Amino acid sequence: MFENDYPASPTRPVVYRAAWQAITLDEGGIEPGESSDPQSTIAASENLAYVVLAPGWDPAIGTMPTSFVVLQSRQGFAVHLNNTLHIPIDDATFMGNCAAGSFLTQAQADFITQLVFPGDFASVRYDAATCKTTLIGDARAP
Repeated sequence: MFENDYPASPTRPVVYRAAWQAITLDEGGIEPGESSDPQSTIAASENLAYVVLAPGWDPAIGTMPTSFVVLQSRQGFAVHLNNTLHIPIDDATFMGNCAAGSFLTQAQADFITQLVFPGDFASVRYDAATCKTTLIGDARAP
């Protein structure tokens, strides 16, 4: 179960996508203070989790987010038979939120954007140093 542990704020850090082991959350947004439905999985040793935040995005409007922040868990998560895994999503558990002074390397961000969530980043480039997305082909792209 993915848990958006960010507090409600004007920046509304909505969890847009999340992935751990064989589970990918594609339900379209977890608001701050909310959790995903439990997902079925198999027992697994520690694995990193990955998240795409959509700051300021309102899933109820039905439009696509205009910006993303890519996160990677600071440590792996494991689940044992007949247990429920809870993955709290916040700046203490995940790194990569530039606004919190936490950064991924560009290689880490490229792994997440190109291999974990390739569909969401097919037409944009993500800059890990600034947490900014730029349309591919945009003359302002870094």
